[in-house]
Formats: sequence, structure tokens, C-alpha cells
Amino acid sequence: MNPDAGTGTLQGNVLLLADESFVQYALYAADATVTADGASGSPVTAAWHGAGLDPDPFLLEGVAKLAVNWVSVTPAQVGGEAMLTYQAVPTNQGSNLNGLLVSSAILDSVFTFASTLRSPDSGQVILFFRSAGTGVPLPGLHVSMAKAQVAMYATASGWVLDDGTAVTDKSGLVMFGNVEPANAGGMQTVIVTRAATGTTPAAAAGQFPVKVVKAAATIAGIDVQL
Repeated sequence: MNPDAGTGTLQGNVLLLADESFVQYALYAADATVTADGASGSPVTAAWHGAGLDPDPFLLEGVAKLAVNWVSVTPAQVGGEAMLTYQAVPTNQGSNLNGLLVSSAILDSVFTFASTLRSPDSGQVILFFRSAGTGVPLPGLHVSMAKAQVAMYATASGWVLDDGTAVTDKSGLVMFGNVEPANAGGMQTVIVTRAATGTTPAAAAGQFPVKVVKAAATIAGIDVQL
């Protein structure tokens, strides 16, 4: 952990992602626990009580201010549609956060579209690749992750399995399915390549660490410098 920015807070709502774009959502109506790396070196937690039309935001105190703090949301209901979900949060840039929960039913629909099955015991990783300078989603990237059984790229007409030549579309969205954690810390490396065009050759575009946890989902934006 890099204790370069001190202690902060996170406050917001918990949202259940509602479709295969992984950007549409609904307020999560059940209870959950939000957890982040704490400035003291130990995790800090806060409760979300989602019952009602206007629930109180959660307030997470003692948060470590980091460029990437892997914040998790754990639904109180075990085995329900909402999965334990990790998200990459730049806690050194602000205190407002919508904690995200990934739907197992939505994941299953992506796997079905790609004619494969989700392993409930593996990690599932949803990544948005975007420009580090502008935040705009980046098309034309090929990405890989060791120990991912499948890589699925979003397209305007659905999802396609990576055959070694797939690239991101204008959404910059890729899902790695049935991923095993690479080490005890649960981190995996994503390797990004800018695909060749008619005028430029393929080029390395960086490597990025991503948290992978068995039986959980991970969602993150990856800022690529091109």
C-alpha cells in the first residue's frame, strides 16, 4: 500500500448493474457491506441498508487515499443474484462513490451469447479500456489475461469470443471469464496491445494489474496511454 495521500472517506449508494453494457443500474434494495483498504493498514467497512425508495448513503471512514483502492461490496444475501464485487476506485481523487454489484444473471447472459458457461467458483472480470488523457473509450485494442478461460469482446450486435484477432469496439468493453487468481494476493496482469491498422503496426500499450477473486466479479476502468 502506498500511504502517500493520507486518510479519506467514501460516501454513496450501492447499485446493481442491470444489463450487458455494465453501465445501466438500479438502486440495490437489500443490505450490503462496503469494504476498502484503510489508512491504518486494516480494511474498513460500512453498512448499506437499501430498503426503501430513499435509503441513507453509506459512509466509509478511515479509507486509504490511493491511486487504486480495490473497494468491495458484499451483499448480505448469500447465493442471490448480486455477486461479491470488487471495483477499482481512485480514492485519492474524491470521496463520492457508487458501490457496484454485478448481477450473476447478466453474466450468465453474456456467457450464453458466447456459447460457453460461467464457473461459479472462478473470478469474472469486466474491464473498460479508455484513453488516459481524455477518459474516452478506446477501440482497436487487443487484450489478454493469463488464466482466463475465455475473453469476450462487446460489439454493437452482442459479444464475440476472442480468436486472437478480436479488438475492442467503441465501448472499450471486454469481459474475461472463468479466471483463476494468479497468486495469493489475487492479482492478474492484463496485457494491452494496439492492433495493427492499414498504416500502423501493432504496438504494446501497457500492462495493468487487476484484482481477481474466486466466486466474485471485478469491474474496472483501465487508462491506456497511447
